Amino acid sequence: FMYGIAFDIGTTTIAAGLVDLKKRNTIAEASVPNPQTRFGNDVISRIEAVAKTPNALAEMRHAALTACNKLISGFGMDAEKISKIAVAGNSVMEHILLGISPEPMGRIPFKTAFKEARVLKAKEAGFNASENASLYVFPLIGGFVGGDSVAAALFLKLDEEKGVTLAIDIGTNSEIMLSTRSGLLTTSAASGPAFEGGNISAGMTAMAGAIEDITIKGDDVTISSIGGVAPIGICGSGIVSVMAELLKSKVMDKTGRIKSKGEITTNLSCRIKEGSSGNSFILFKGAKGEITISQDDVRAFQVAKAAIRAGMEVLFERAEITPDKVEKVFLAGAFGSHIKKDSLETVGLFDREWNKKIEVSGDAALEGAKMALVSDESEKRAEKIASEAKYVPLSGSRLFETRFIENMNFS
Repeated sequence: FMYGIAFDIGTTTIAAGLVDLKKRNTIAEASVPNPQTRFGNDVISRIEAVAKTPNALAEMRHAALTACNKLISGFGMDAEKISKIAVAGNSVMEHILLGISPEPMGRIPFKTAFKEARVLKAKEAGFNASENASLYVFPLIGGFVGGDSVAAALFLKLDEEKGVTLAIDIGTNSEIMLSTRSGLLTTSAASGPAFEGGNISAGMTAMAGAIEDITIKGDDVTISSIGGVAPIGICGSGIVSVMAELLKSKVMDKTGRIKSKGEITTNLSCRIKEGSSGNSFILFKGAKGEITISQDDVRAFQVAKAAIRAGMEVLFERAEITPDKVEKVFLAGAFGSHIKKDSLETVGLFDREWNKKIEVSGDAALEGAKMALVSDESEKRAEKIASEAKYVPLSGSRLFETRFIENMNFS
């Protein structure tokens, strides 16, 4: 039996898929938190760690490889049966995995040390695999748009789309791709970890006990947590849902200010905790304490939302199209599978007319990496996508700064 392993190495999570190369089917999938987070929650802090600490690059590489090998052994797979490994990751993650310093990406013009696909011996690169197993590392588009975007574009067939298609993977670094008749435009918005529960007081990753959805009707707050267990925190989809419901119930105004008790006419005022640095809203009271959304949490979310929306608008402008011309919207990543579509519209991230056009595409990067395992043709397509896509940098862009400020409020 010959098997392949596909990896999507994200800033926050490393996901893996075990594939039967003969039958071309997925046998199992698993994921673990990226252990590099001890060096920082985002790619910039990890670049800084490499720049400042002598062994940081080697330690981060070792941490990622250890996590990947842990996933391989978790599949109960004998290393000798693994004949191919494919890796898709953002630009910084791929640099670190290959032991290449991502330092140049920490300063203008944010240049990557390499762009082309890499083919190596998996074992020599540090993976638990057979002696002759190959490692395919996806090519990069440019800047912070990496191999995970190429793999997602491959799976979503953005290179074959004839109409106007928007694909977005919301995360610590949100990749945005706009496919039009004249080609593929890409960018990356440094949206911070708010959409993955980071920088949020009760934030957590999407696991059992995380609030993933809330509904406010009248005075009632209904909470849905992953696994149906008592809530212990709130994950990305829950944060979007909370923001939308606080706006709809008029607990929060369009500027993102959580109102004081005296301004709220319903019994929801009982859930407000007033403080000198802004008010908080109590979502849940349990035996282990309260889960609240603070004014600082709202601000962290607004910054993330404004960055993503502004990034989209820069691409629309570059492509000389208006948002209403979008025919299809792919929402990739784990975040997309739990989100209520209308919440994205309420918080001003998506347009109302997009609601019927949204397709949740799961971990599109992992699916693209699986395609590279079973077909040389897919590898060729990936390389063509990477070489032909245009990268649009947002740093130093006046248009981006203008749009960012315009999108700060909830429209």
